[in-house]
Amino acid sequence: MTFAENLRRLRVERFLSQRELARQAGLHAVTLARLEAGVTAPSTRSVRALAATLGVEPRELATPDEVIELRRVLKNTASGRRTT
Repeated sequence: MTFAENLRRLRVERFLSQRELARQAGLHAVTLARLEAGVTAPSTRSVRALAATLGVEPRELATPDEVIELRRVLKNTASGRRTT
């Protein structure tokens, strides 16, 4: 599962809206929506805040390698490059 899929699954399992999870984690609701949609890569701080709020270890959301790869893919996509 991807970070976005894990985040959504854990949020829904805890019966939290995006807005409520964002509030509890100290994030903006739009940021959380973009993270769940997979259009924004999370910062380390965001992963930690979300994991703490959801009561899981950060690695249950994403490994550091997954975050780095997501950032690379999104950066290349934004610049118009193809990724393989």
